[in-house]
Amino acid sequence: MADESNIILNMPFDEAAGSTVAYDYSKTRADGTVVEADFTGGKQGNCIKFDGSGHCDIDKNVIPLTGNFTLLAWLKRSAFPDGFTGKRIGFFARWEALEGYTEAWFNLAADTWGYWVIVKEGLTIRIYLDTALVQTITLPAQPTGFAILQDIYTTANGYGCIDELKVYNTALTQAEITDSIATVAQLAYSIDGTDFKAWDIYVSESSGLLDRPKMKAPVSVDWPDYHGEIVDLENKILQPREITLNCFMKANGKVDFVTKLNDFLDVFSRPNTQRLMVDIHPTKPLLYEVYNENGVAISKRWNDDLMVGTFTLKLKEPDPVKRIVRHQRLSNDTKTLTITLTSKKAVTIFWGDGTQTNDVYGTDVTTSHEYTTDGIFYAIVAGVIEEIESFTTNGIIVWNKL
Repeated sequence: MADESNIILNMPFDEAAGSTVAYDYSKTRADGTVVEADFTGGKQGNCIKFDGSGHCDIDKNVIPLTGNFTLLAWLKRSAFPDGFTGKRIGFFARWEALEGYTEAWFNLAADTWGYWVIVKEGLTIRIYLDTALVQTITLPAQPTGFAILQDIYTTANGYGCIDELKVYNTALTQAEITDSIATVAQLAYSIDGTDFKAWDIYVSESSGLLDRPKMKAPVSVDWPDYHGEIVDLENKILQPREITLNCFMKANGKVDFVTKLNDFLDVFSRPNTQRLMVDIHPTKPLLYEVYNENGVAISKRWNDDLMVGTFTLKLKEPDPVKRIVRHQRLSNDTKTLTITLTSKKAVTIFWGDGTQTNDVYGTDVTTSHEYTTDGIFYAIVAGVIEEIESFTTNGIIVWNKL
C-alpha cells in the first residue's frame, strides 16, 4: 500500500455546490480557486464539473516535474455539444531543451468514469486506466510541463468531471495503484481518539448518527374560537441527538473481559463530553460530542477461554447541529487554527484536543486555538449555526452542517 505521508496533493472535490474553493487535504494545503465550475454528485461523494469555460487554479507549484511522481484521479468526459469532438483524452508532455513534446491519446465513452494514473519514474512515463497499464513513454529529457487534454479545439478548457485527485511525490508500483482504487475509509468507531477495536469492541448496528433529532415544542396559541392552534414554526429548534450503538466485545477469558470492559467504560467517566468519531470517508468523518447518561448493561456468558459479551451503548449529544473544521498541525508555523464569525447567538467551539471555548458570539469575532502536538484535528462549532451570518477560517470546512 502506498505511503500516505508521500501525498503532496489530495483534492477529493467534495465541496458543496456553489463553493469557490476546492480544498487540498494534504500537508501542502494547495487549495484551488474554482472559476466558472461547480460541484455535483461524483464517483465518491461530490466531484468538480467543467462545462468548457471553467477551471480550478492552484497557485502553488506542487508537482516535482524533474523528480518522480504519481497522479491519480477519477475522470469522466461529458459529450461535447457538437457531437463529434471531445471523445478522446490525451496526455501531453513537453521539454524546452530540445523544443519537443510527446503525446498519447485514448478513446473514451461519454459519461463513464475511468481511474487514470500517470506515473513518472526517471524519464519513463507509465499511464494506467482502471489499474491496467495502457502505455509506456520514454522521454528524451526531463519535462518542463505536462497536461491531460481533451480533443476539443473551440475552447481552451474541457467538458467533464474530476474526482478524488491525488498526487504522490514518488513513483507508485502497479500493486500500490491496484490497492489505491479500493482504498476507502474502513467504517471505524473511536471515542476520544481511541478506536473501539483497541478494546476488541465492534459495532454491529447504529442508529441516530444521521437521523434528524426531534424538534422542541414550538410556541403555540390556542384560541377558543378558532380551529386548531397557531404555531410559531419560523425557527425550528431541535432536541439533543440520541445515538445508539449495538456492540459486542471479545476477550480471552474472564479477567481479560473485565479489564477491557472497565477500561472502556472509564472513558465515559471523564469530565465534559467525549468525542465520538465515525470514519465513513478518508477525509470526511462524522463527529459528535457525547456523554453516556444511562450506563451500560452487559449480556455475557462466562468462559475461561474465548468470551463474547454484547451491550447497547446509548449516547446523547447536547449540541446536535454543528459545523466541522479540519486543521493539520505540521510544526509551530501551523499550530494555530483561527475562526472568525458573526452570530447573534452564542456557539461553542470544541477544538478536538479535549478543550473548548464557550459563548462565542458577536460581530466578526475571532477565536484562535494553538495545538501543542502535530496531527490532524477536527474542530466542532456547535449551536444554532443556521443563524451564523459570516464564517471564515484558515482550516478546511469539512461539513458545513452536520
